[in-house]
Amino acid sequence: MIKPNNQLNIPSLRKGEKKAYENIYNEFFGVLYHLCLQYLRDEKIAEEIVQDTFLKLWEIRETLNDQINIRNFLYTITKNNCLNFLRNQKISMRHLENMKYMEMQFNYEALEKLGNYLHFEELKNKIDEAISNLPVEVIETFKLNRFEELSYKEIAERQIVSIKTVEARISKALRILRVELKDYLPLIYLISRIFS
Repeated sequence: MIKPNNQLNIPSLRKGEKKAYENIYNEFFGVLYHLCLQYLRDEKIAEEIVQDTFLKLWEIRETLNDQINIRNFLYTITKNNCLNFLRNQKISMRHLENMKYMEMQFNYEALEKLGNYLHFEELKNKIDEAISNLPVEVIETFKLNRFEELSYKEIAERQIVSIKTVEARISKALRILRVELKDYLPLIYLISRIFS
């Protein structure tokens, strides 16, 4: 049940009074948090989304009118934030699937070409040389993924970058190596196993 105006005071909020803001925050944070958690299943993300909702409320406080249904208003912002998050997750998953497909294609080509190369040491040297010509930050990310078998998430945590940055670096490495190694690609994954 919405509290009376003396506790949820929209005119005071509009003026930027922190007490009015805190009252609204304390009244609705819990219900909005549980709404997010129900659909996102992640406590940290649910908390971040609700925090974003209240940040938005503070940013637009001066435009609110006295008759606004603050419960519906906050609910709508939170719901839209959840939808945006889920939409972005779907796009990210699609991107990851594309990355997995590209890697699978490289491995397939590697097996296809395996019979054509008998001098693995020479081939390994060519691959090492091509990798050493990559940008420094890309080399480290690529080696952590290919040779130490760390996941994108583990690499992101170790290098203190986003998972999207890791994805971009791996993708860049694969593009450059495809050009650099030409007929020798894509034996990178296979060679890392043989010579590890």
